[in-house]
Amino acid sequence: MARLNHLNDLLVGLQGDMPATPDWARVIALANKTLCTPALSARLMDAGHLAALPSDVHTFLREILTRNEQRNQRLLDQLDEACAVMNAHGTRPILLKGSAWLASTDPDRRGQRMLADLDIMVPTDHFHTTIEQLSAIGYQLEFPALRPEVPAVLWRPQDAGTIDLHTGYGGGETLFYQFTDLACDASPIHLSGSTALLPSAVACASILLLHDQLKGRDYLRGRIDLRHLIDIQHLVANFDDLQWQQLDRLFRQPYAHNAMKTQLLTARKMLRIDVPDALVAGVRARLQYWRRLVQIRWPMAALPLTLLSMLDPSYLAARREAKQAPANNGKSLPRRESLKRLFFRSELGKI
Repeated sequence: MARLNHLNDLLVGLQGDMPATPDWARVIALANKTLCTPALSARLMDAGHLAALPSDVHTFLREILTRNEQRNQRLLDQLDEACAVMNAHGTRPILLKGSAWLASTDPDRRGQRMLADLDIMVPTDHFHTTIEQLSAIGYQLEFPALRPEVPAVLWRPQDAGTIDLHTGYGGGETLFYQFTDLACDASPIHLSGSTALLPSAVACASILLLHDQLKGRDYLRGRIDLRHLIDIQHLVANFDDLQWQQLDRLFRQPYAHNAMKTQLLTARKMLRIDVPDALVAGVRARLQYWRRLVQIRWPMAALPLTLLSMLDPSYLAARREAKQAPANNGKSLPRRESLKRLFFRSELGKI
């Protein structure tokens, strides 16, 4: 029960409330693991509770928030520079995930989210030329960029993070976005020296659901990315019925639909997000949420429960569809790399 107690105390803090009898060392360790420490600090500060914390906890949380704000300003400057280079060659890139948040959030809230990298999307026919343009200002490829379908990771030693350059996002057997799919209802966003495109709130939320539950296999693994649940909380805060319906329709395939429901149910339970009942209903979503809590309490349960998840009829149907897809050349999922991720890989920010 201790692990769940520490998680519950962290969730209380993320709601802006003070936990009753927290073990602050364990709560902060979990906040660090989930990359939510700046968010915890900001929400306690906004609620006026930061000064009531033990002095060492108070000092630590303030320091993390301040340093993360400084790092995010460096990342924003880096993003602005990269977009300006693309603008000069006729490209307005689309900002994805953390990049979209960083460019659109209020400056006084810029320290609240930790970013691992900058995700940017360009049209497929701009992929190689964009790499050349970024290389001209000092970027290097972490791995050879052979195909536009595979994101290119570019880095410079002086920067706070890498750039992940995409031409599409998702998986053909579930949900896949091309540049034009996102650009059609995206909004221009102006940085200090450049212009980019910001996907709609529905698209941003669907990308986070797709990234964690399907691409990252969190649905199969029973993992939670709490930082991304906080992102979803922000994105859906002002959703109307039409936007919820649009999000629901994007995940039409049964396996993807079950994964979406599980994540939204987790968001509702953990962060009190107001999600319509229809989008969290179903036995599978409840079982998968319960399974996530079991794995937090007893981590050794992850392996057998993941094996059990792979017998889910909707997952087996998705594997058959993927095997029959021409792009997969008869290969079914999960492939070798997917198996490594399912059973052996410890990933950043996951619990």
